[in-house]
Amino acid sequence: MATPSFLDPLQMWRDAVNKLEKEVNTLAAGSTQSEQVVRSLHGFSSASLALQQVVDKSISAYLRKANLPSRKEVADLAETLQRIEGKLDRLLPPDPAAEAPARPARTRRPPASAAVAPPEPPAAKPAAKRPARRRAPARD
Repeated sequence: MATPSFLDPLQMWRDAVNKLEKEVNTLAAGSTQSEQVVRSLHGFSSASLALQQVVDKSISAYLRKANLPSRKEVADLAETLQRIEGKLDRLLPPDPAAEAPARPARTRRPPASAAVAPPEPPAAKPAAKRPARRRAPARD
C-alpha cells in the first residue's frame, strides 16, 4: 500500500489511542496478577461499601427525625397511587364529555342557542295603592 502524500490527523489519532489502550491493558493485566494490588482493591471496595452504608443510615435517621419521607417511601407511595388510579379507571364508565369536541365548529352563523330572541324587558309593576292619609281633626 502506498503512503499518502499528506499526513492524516485522524489516522494519527487512531494509532495513538490504540497504542494507549494496549499499554493500559498490559499494565492492568500485570497489576491484577499481583496479590498485593488485588488485596488493596478489595480493601478499598469494602471501605467504600461500609462508608455508603453509614451515609445511608445517617440520612434515613435524619429524615425520620425531621418527619420526612425517604426516596424509597415516596417511590412506593407513587407506585401504590398509580395502582389505585388504574383500578379506578377500570371501574368508572367512559366519560362521553371527554370525547365531545372542546370547541364548536367555526361558521359564519351564530349557533342555534345564540339565535334565540333576547329576553323581553320586565313588565311594569302596577303601583301599589297607598293608604289614604288621615286628616287631622279641625280645630275651632
